[in-house]
Amino acid sequence: MEMLDRIVGVVVLYNCKIEDSETVLSLAKSLEDISDSMDLVVYDNSLVAAFESGSVFKYRAFIVHYFHDATNPGVSKAYNFAAQYALHLKKQWLLLLDQDTTFSIDAISNYVVVLKNYPQIKLFAPVLKLADNRIISPSRYCFKRGFALKEIAPGIHRLKKISPLNSGMLINLEAFRSVGGYNEKVKLDFSDFQFIERFKRRFDQFCVINVIAKHSFSDIEINTSKLNERFMMYCYGAKNCDRNSFIDRVIYFMVVFFRATNLVYRTKNIVFYKTFIQSYLR
Repeated sequence: MEMLDRIVGVVVLYNCKIEDSETVLSLAKSLEDISDSMDLVVYDNSLVAAFESGSVFKYRAFIVHYFHDATNPGVSKAYNFAAQYALHLKKQWLLLLDQDTTFSIDAISNYVVVLKNYPQIKLFAPVLKLADNRIISPSRYCFKRGFALKEIAPGIHRLKKISPLNSGMLINLEAFRSVGGYNEKVKLDFSDFQFIERFKRRFDQFCVINVIAKHSFSDIEINTSKLNERFMMYCYGAKNCDRNSFIDRVIYFMVVFFRATNLVYRTKNIVFYKTFIQSYLR
């Protein structure tokens, strides 16, 4: 398809091989179903490189452009890098991906359909669901948090009320650059909401695609040490978010404090309050 020549995907890997990524495997099947191929930037944040950084090779229906960064700078830097690299590839659209989302077989063809049907729209997103069919994206965005929707119809929606998550977002590259891309200080948590806050200052609409993708997310971790490491990253993300007012500062404080409280209640361990003080307040 001619439209696919205008798209480059970017998948961010961490301790995951290309051939083990649910995202890569499911989209490869989707491309093979229509007998087509697509460029894919693989930004590998693992400690050890799987291939030589900068190498280009074929993997199933993808032309892979592999880059390795052992410093593990997070998704924001990877997405910005891919947007810049797309200039070299002369692309017009950037498809953001994580490593563990399973897309339906008709995903790629449906992306192409909406590009043709909505030429005025600069951002598209699928519906992301968990294994139990709860919708996690798009979500109602309020108080710097996303709140689950019971249902969402394909078509045009206002970014003022609803916000998508990173995985599966298809963004016009000119629009991406015009809003300044991603905030690289926000490595993971809050990265998508930060980008959408920037994006919706210039563009007030996006399109939900008729694609349902299953996102692999487990919230059953019980190891306090691992939970605390994850919470440190959460604090770091919140601390580095753009704050445009005193109200923003208050809301971020409350969001992180409530997360700490939830973790204390869940684990019966006050270490999360200590992390809140050390990693967020200081």
